Amino acid sequence: MLVLNDEQQLYRVLFPSYVALVEDLARELVEKLLSQKGAKPNEFVGLDPKLPMDEAAEQWITFQPVETWAMVILKFGGRGWSSFQGGRRGVVEAVTIRNLCAHGIPVINKKALNRLASASTQSQRLPSVGDQIVLDRATFSKHVATLRRFARSMADSVANMPDMPEGLTVPIVSESERRAP
Repeated sequence: MLVLNDEQQLYRVLFPSYVALVEDLARELVEKLLSQKGAKPNEFVGLDPKLPMDEAAEQWITFQPVETWAMVILKFGGRGWSSFQGGRRGVVEAVTIRNLCAHGIPVINKKALNRLASASTQSQRLPSVGDQIVLDRATFSKHVATLRRFARSMADSVANMPDMPEGLTVPIVSESERRAP
C-alpha cells in the first residue's frame, strides 16, 4: 500500500516494465529481419551466429547498449534517431533512468551522466552527479511517450520493408548444426 500511495515509488516500480517491452519488441524485430527481411547475421555486430536465432537476438539486445541495437534496426528501415520525437537522447535517458531505478539507485551517478552526455547535443542540459532522480507522473509520462514513439518507429521501419522473395532463405544455424563438433 505504501508503494501505491507514493507516486515516485509507484512509477519506479512500473517504469522498468515499459523498457522491457521495448526490448522484447526489438528482439522480435531482429528475428524478423533475419528470418523474413533478408538481413544477414553479420550485419548485427556482436550477434552470435552459432546460437539459434531467438537466443542470438535475445543476447544481442540484452548485452548491446540501446544506442547500438536501435540504430541497426532503424537503419534497416531507412530511419534514424530523428524519425521520432525524443530521439536518441530521449531513449537513452529513459533506459538509463530505468537501469538506475531497477537497481535502487536514487541519484544520477557518473556512469549514467557519461551515458547521457554521449547521447546529448551541446544544447541539451545534463543533470549533475548526485542529482535526485525524479520520476513523477509528468516525467514518467514523458519517458513512456518517447519509448512508444521509438517502438512505433522501429516496428514501422521493419514492417514496411519488403519480405524476401519466396524460396530465398537466410542461413540460420539449426539446433543439430549447433551441436555438431
